[in-house]
Amino acid sequence: MRISRKPGLAAGAVLAVASVTALMMAGPASAAPSRPAQAGTVNVTVNPGQVHQRIDGFGFTEAFREPVITALPAAEQQQLGALLFSTTRGAGMSIVRFGLGGATDPGDAISGPGDYQEQLWLGRLAEEFGVRQFYADAWSAPASMKTNDSLDNGGYLCGVPGETCASGDARPAYASYLAGQAKGFAANGIPIEAVDFVNEAEIGPAYASMFMTPAQAANFVPYLGRALAAAHLPTRVACCDAEGWSDGESYTQAVLGNPASARYVSLITSHGYTAPPTVPLTSDRPVWESEWADFSPWDPTWDDATNGDGFTWAQNIQTALTQANVDAFFYWWGASASTANSGLIQVQGSTINLSKRYWSFAAFGRYIRPGAVRVGASSSSSALSVSAFRDPGGSWVVEILNTGSTSQPVSLRGLPGGHATGYVTNESDALTALPRGSLTVPARSLLTVVSSQ
Repeated sequence: MRISRKPGLAAGAVLAVASVTALMMAGPASAAPSRPAQAGTVNVTVNPGQVHQRIDGFGFTEAFREPVITALPAAEQQQLGALLFSTTRGAGMSIVRFGLGGATDPGDAISGPGDYQEQLWLGRLAEEFGVRQFYADAWSAPASMKTNDSLDNGGYLCGVPGETCASGDARPAYASYLAGQAKGFAANGIPIEAVDFVNEAEIGPAYASMFMTPAQAANFVPYLGRALAAAHLPTRVACCDAEGWSDGESYTQAVLGNPASARYVSLITSHGYTAPPTVPLTSDRPVWESEWADFSPWDPTWDDATNGDGFTWAQNIQTALTQANVDAFFYWWGASASTANSGLIQVQGSTINLSKRYWSFAAFGRYIRPGAVRVGASSSSSALSVSAFRDPGGSWVVEILNTGSTSQPVSLRGLPGGHATGYVTNESDALTALPRGSLTVPARSLLTVVSSQ
């Protein structure tokens, strides 16, 4: 995670709460399967028999004490919850990542980068919209368990190979500490699906952080696995939320290459900051891209050739799904008061600003639900990047990203189902339904096609 406080608010789509509500409630138009191919039509072929990864969902973090949602009036809280989680009016986010760790007193039940009560509140709000997946990550062990006696500036966990402390080996205590935190969430109705014990362990910034090498991570995993089992929790061990995908490869090889560690690791996680997700980390475990963002000044636009625009993030998601075979894709903050791109949604008082990054996530998360399976898909044009999914509810979803400078009529082939509805996202459109019988992707746009059985 990186925190940016750079000032500056770019001009863009600023929506008062009433405007957001109207946009959310706009109903999609119906559409029929595409008409016979016309000249210049691009063939997009779906191969249902070619099965790739299972999709766990799309998510975000709300750690480091971001009370932006709880500070809103009750009605606006519900509207923002719908924007984040609703599958009909919002982005359909299906996983929430919490922050753990960082207590100065190991006796604290839960503390750290995310305020406990605020995170419980957010979890309950998510549950109202059907979210059932919660993931937790620790930025640091308590200061008393680290070599530098501080939450900040890195430091190592006492007792991992190569690191000793006068206080002794902290590995069992830290594992029990994290299991206790997971148990506390579960006792309050928010069961944690998986816990990671480090976050970007390659760096030691001046906020809650902790160094841990890949070998040290593999050494610690069994301690956490045994502690979770002793607490009678179904919570899985995740590893290792590396800062970038290439570092994630090193951690993955270490924890899965060690039989004692591999026994307990059920989920591989990594971030996209220093290297994007472009290659698979493993096919032996689910892999989540668990944090990534742009921290330039707030940019709500779709296609301005910057790292924060919506088109870039549509590409990032498409590439991660089709080249890295990720099972889940996260942004950093879902909603934030920051004037940087660190959030998909910006909250300024009672005004809600939706970035086009938000609509990129909505184009995937609203229709590709947990349990969906990615299947084969190809395009007759190199300008069209495509992916296809069989949704557990029986529908089929095809994501078509036009990277070219001209509109492209599309003919879908091999797609099961009946009526196909196309939704366009670009600078002027936000999941706007195409006219009946039309499947044309405008230049530099994302077309989401949903075909019902």
